Amino acid sequence: MRVFVLGAGASGSLLAQLIARQGHTVWCGDKDPERARRFLGRKSTIPVEEVNARNLWAIVRAARGCHLLVNASPAVFNEIVLRAALRLRAHYLDLGAHLTRNPFKAEQLRYNKRFAAKNRTAVITAGVAPGLTNLLVARSAELLDTVEAVHIRLYESMESDDPISQWSADVSFDEAVSRPRVYRDGRFRLEKRFSEREKFRFPPPIGETGVVLAAQDEVGTLVGRDAARESDRARVRVEEGLERR
Repeated sequence: MRVFVLGAGASGSLLAQLIARQGHTVWCGDKDPERARRFLGRKSTIPVEEVNARNLWAIVRAARGCHLLVNASPAVFNEIVLRAALRLRAHYLDLGAHLTRNPFKAEQLRYNKRFAAKNRTAVITAGVAPGLTNLLVARSAELLDTVEAVHIRLYESMESDDPISQWSADVSFDEAVSRPRVYRDGRFRLEKRFSEREKFRFPPPIGETGVVLAAQDEVGTLVGRDAARESDRARVRVEEGLERR
């Protein structure tokens, strides 16, 4: 398979290397090729070219010939990259949603019929959270008769005297300033930032820590599907515990 990875930062570079190890042909595009090569490592032979994710035709030119377009760029570019994948008749994968058109529905879902018409697959929000969290919830729902509530709790810890992010700084800032999305009693709602604080005991070595509502993507992709379809009184919320030292 021929795979083009757009955005060779911390996540994209790792994806590119993992795909290459499986024997596939991989090349990357990034706005800063030198930085991307540092992420890939000095020994990497994966090609990197300069690509502006704001430019649809630049993506199409760089990714021409790919079977799969992996979008590891900031989610604000999702719709541009989705359109590029359609132009290329390529399958598509991304890591998160931006939720600007509708804060309660992933913008990628608008492209479902277009991908189906071209007999292509688009796998969206395929990171850890969202992504793995969605799969865990969906699998749990399959094993239960009904689902009354879904609470997704995440934990992040870092040591730094300066503000840092463990992934995209833009994504972290966007999450911090956005109002958390919840689904309660058959309705979507926007709640106060860092509200509904409670104590939760994570597995060792973390232990008990405080968690607050967080503006994650899961509410925009789980509701209406496996997680909450059995009850209009189902609740879906995402809480995050953050420890800085």
